[in-house]
Amino acid sequence: MIIAEIGQNFCGDLQLALKLIIEARDYGADLVKFQLYDSEKLYGEYHNTELTFPDANYLFNYGKDCGIEVFFSVFDVRRVKWCEEIGVKQYKIASSENQNRSLLEAVSKTGKEYIISSNSLDLVLPGLPEYGIGVKRLYCVASYPTKPEQLHLRNVVFDSKVSYCYFDGFSDHTIGLDTSKIALARGAKIIEKHFAIDHYTGVDAEWSMTSSELRELKQFELSCKEAL
Repeated sequence: MIIAEIGQNFCGDLQLALKLIIEARDYGADLVKFQLYDSEKLYGEYHNTELTFPDANYLFNYGKDCGIEVFFSVFDVRRVKWCEEIGVKQYKIASSENQNRSLLEAVSKTGKEYIISSNSLDLVLPGLPEYGIGVKRLYCVASYPTKPEQLHLRNVVFDSKVSYCYFDGFSDHTIGLDTSKIALARGAKIIEKHFAIDHYTGVDAEWSMTSSELRELKQFELSCKEAL
C-alpha cells in the first residue's frame, strides 16, 4: 500500500489539492493523506495550509467521488471529532504526536484502525489498554529531509515471518525513492511518502515524490509482490 502524503504541499490552494488527489489516484497511490492541525498551536503562527472543517469535508468527499480514499493525520482531539463527523475510515498519528495521550485516547475510542509513525516499537502508554489494537506501525526518523545513513534500515524488521517485533511499513522523508524501495524489498507492506506537484512547490517538495516517481514506486511495489 502506498500513501501519498500531500500534507502542506497544496500550498493553501484547494484547486491544487484537488489536482494532487487526482494525480495520486492516477499514478498508483492507494490512499491520500492531508494534515489537520491548529497552526498557531503547532507552529506559533497561522499558516495558510491549515484546513478548516469545511475544507477537510470537501477533500474527503472529493476523494470518495473520484475513487480514492482521503484520510488525515490528526494533531488534536478537536480534529478527531471533525473526522468522525466527516466519516473517515481510519486515522494517522504523526511521530510528533505518538505520546500524546489525549489524542491517542480519542482516536482509540473511535474503534477505527489507525497508523502511527515512530522509530520505536515500544509505544504502549500505561493506562491506555486500547492502544495497540488495530494499529499499524510505520518506521519513521523525524528529520527533514532524512539522510539515508540516519535510518539504519538494516536493523529494521518489516517481515512478521522474521520476528513478532516488526514494523508494518515505512514513512519515508529521504530524497528520492531508494530507501522506500529497500523497505519494500525487505517486506514493508506500507510506504508513506510526501507527494508534490514538483520538487519546488510546497514546504516538503524537496523530499516528496512527484507523479512519475509515484508510478515508479508503485511498479516496484508490484514487482516485489510478484517476486514473493
